[in-house]
Amino acid sequence: MRFRVTSVLPVFVLLCATLLASVPMQLPSGIERLPNGNTLITDAGGAVLPTARILEVNAAGQLVWAYVRSDIPWAHTARRLPNGNTLITATGDDRVLEVNPSGNVAWQIATGLSYPNEAFRLANGNTLITVRDQDRVIEVDAAGNAVWSYSNLNGPHNGSRLPNGNTLICDSERNKVVEVNPAGEVVWQYGTGLNWGRCAQRLESGNTLITDSRNNRVIEVDSAGTTRWTFSSGLSLPYMATRLATGNTIISTGSRVIEVNLGGAIVWQYPPIASAVLVETLWVTNPNSGCSLYVHIHRPAGAGPSSTVPAVVLIPTEMRAGTTMDGNGLADALASDGIAALHFDADGRGQSAGAEDYNGPVHQAGLRACALLLASLPYVDPEKLGIYARGYGVVMATGMMARYELPRVKFLMDWEGPADRYHCAQSSGGYVPVPVDSEAFWVEREAGRFIKRVPGACLRIQSETDHTGRMPNNEHAVALIDSATSTIYGGSGMCIWTRVNDSVMNRENQTYTLTDPPAWVPEPEERNLVCRELLYLHELAAMDFTGISSPSSLLAPPSSLSLYPNPCHDLATIRGLAPLYVPCRLSVYDASGRLLQAEHVRDASCALRTSSLAPGVYLLRLDGQGHSATTKLVVR
Repeated sequence: MRFRVTSVLPVFVLLCATLLASVPMQLPSGIERLPNGNTLITDAGGAVLPTARILEVNAAGQLVWAYVRSDIPWAHTARRLPNGNTLITATGDDRVLEVNPSGNVAWQIATGLSYPNEAFRLANGNTLITVRDQDRVIEVDAAGNAVWSYSNLNGPHNGSRLPNGNTLICDSERNKVVEVNPAGEVVWQYGTGLNWGRCAQRLESGNTLITDSRNNRVIEVDSAGTTRWTFSSGLSLPYMATRLATGNTIISTGSRVIEVNLGGAIVWQYPPIASAVLVETLWVTNPNSGCSLYVHIHRPAGAGPSSTVPAVVLIPTEMRAGTTMDGNGLADALASDGIAALHFDADGRGQSAGAEDYNGPVHQAGLRACALLLASLPYVDPEKLGIYARGYGVVMATGMMARYELPRVKFLMDWEGPADRYHCAQSSGGYVPVPVDSEAFWVEREAGRFIKRVPGACLRIQSETDHTGRMPNNEHAVALIDSATSTIYGGSGMCIWTRVNDSVMNRENQTYTLTDPPAWVPEPEERNLVCRELLYLHELAAMDFTGISSPSSLLAPPSSLSLYPNPCHDLATIRGLAPLYVPCRLSVYDASGRLLQAEHVRDASCALRTSSLAPGVYLLRLDGQGHSATTKLVVR
């Protein structure tokens, strides 16, 4: 075991990066500016996306909520209700549904509709629905019964109820907008020069704002039909336009949402035109190997000592360099969404020198040095430090968290990582060219072993089919989550909180079997992975785990200590025969009783490097919870 002070070499490069949004838009249709200043956007799906998604973004363009389940193949609009739920027109499967903030369906009408494209919840509790392929607008009660309808239409869109009780409707195929009273009589209409009007809003002035889609413009007309305002610059098949209380207008068009003022200047858009992200390039010394590790930190430009942000260490999948996180845009996506992100090249990878350690003790020590650095930065909130490991990176992450008490990592998020040697070795289709019977090697590189000793929160992201294709039935996901979950909840670990995917799919702190597995992310939703990554990381960083039951009362102190091999030359494995795991201090003394080295470890099972010790006899001591265990070590 070697100890060296971690240092950061004085290489800092600050760049102001221009980047696209963290969640690129495909086909935005419905838009709504919420009372809290956020914007609710319906990304329609259908022919472009395999599934629709509803996004809520704040003024900075950061994602704060999303509905990304695969049960809506095509959606047109979403409206936020006073109770906090969201009303969605699921056009692709002919229904209108109301979902709560967790995404659970609170109400729906799923019969008698053909291509609904707009829905409003009325003050009386009924729902006004525009049904394009039935050429009608209907008002239904909570039981789904129609209590009013108007059907003298052709391909209608965006029927809305006015304060005077009339209904404003885009009669799209007839290229006009009509206002009808409760008796179904047309009391006002406009159709001069329209080509597929898709949206109409009656303004407080009495004027009407109309989205003239195929003419690529938005116009405002008065009651006499005179055009009072026009905007057309840069529009491509605009779908919806809404006038705000500020006088500005938000418009969904092409693959973006824009807000323009009365002078026609764009004052906001999503995806953002650009986000200021500071990128720091550093070199961090691995105290185990002495190698300098190449590090990138991406952080929000506004982060600082007075406005600290959550932070996450990114570990790429398989044995890739950390710079792949630049190529896939994840690091910048996190930074633009308010989370500082560090990624690094482990020893022997990318721009870092040294030998490949296959995510073993050397790599785990390097990860720890980088995590300690991240936690110490003045713009980082050290109480909101996490690790996000993709694929094989989970081995490095769990190994570091199990071995070291510091830094205190609040959470681990794991995307489809392998559980043990049989998922990692080349003989099983993996990446590590070491036989599975090499016990001394694999005992240092199995996430299923380490994750039992991870004390923070653990969230597993797992789709129906693993990204590698070589682990059927997702048995590795079941093995890892069961190993991590606290013994209090029937698992084998000490995590304070665990979950597979989101709360809509699975409850927290559950264990599973292959015959009774958790709910997996449906395959079509893999394209929405960035939404899940951002939402889950925000959730984990914000969660308060202090009130959650902890297994600490059940932890047992070390009772005895074993060492293999003994005598040893370079590396030995120490095992404390305790029924459960506790944070411990491992000390090495020479024959005269002089303390040579000491380290905090997560439990009584760890690796000991003896290459720095001269041949001779030493005493090992493991201390934890007021108890201790000792054994003799012989170094050859």
